[in-house]
Amino acid sequence: MNRPARTAAALLVILGAPLAAPAMTLHFGVHLGAQTINEAKVKEAYGNGFIHVPYLQVFVAGNVFLGLSYEGGYEKGALLGVYADQATLTMRGLDLTLGYEIRSKAAAGYLKAGYGLYAYRQTIPTTPFAAARPVDHRRSTAVAAAGVKVYPQKFFYLAAEVKFVPLKVKPYDVAVDLGGWRFLGGLGFSVDFRSR
Repeated sequence: MNRPARTAAALLVILGAPLAAPAMTLHFGVHLGAQTINEAKVKEAYGNGFIHVPYLQVFVAGNVFLGLSYEGGYEKGALLGVYADQATLTMRGLDLTLGYEIRSKAAAGYLKAGYGLYAYRQTIPTTPFAAARPVDHRRSTAVAAAGVKVYPQKFFYLAAEVKFVPLKVKPYDVAVDLGGWRFLGGLGFSVDFRSR
């Protein structure tokens, strides 16, 4: 079993443990929004991007929840070098977080932090050096976010979230900062499970 498969299996076990509880609440939905890149040269070449983030939150003890989310969608093309070689940069990530939510009747605010496993890949098929040494790596990092939810209905909410991902990598013995902010908005659903 490779590392991503082991990580996914561990996340499923951690998130699945609360399912045996006599009562629990699930929140699930999707965020859409902008991803920024800290590294100036990378931002100049590829630019910031648009991402989608489906997620699941399992409330395990009162206002405390475990969260699992997938981040995808960043795929940007650029022309690099004096010969304008066509290049593509893609990034995606998987986050496991622990959070705390404070909720009133119609709104809620939350903070969460945890661990993320992020993959980044750059392809330049027309350049022999890049083709021989492709950039296709994964790196783990801390993640942190804050957000709000507004409930038009008890089972349905609108959400906004700001997340920061520090992601300093070293693909060719040169440090590159692929970290940045995520500014997200979306919707979600709340489902209560109670034992009978």
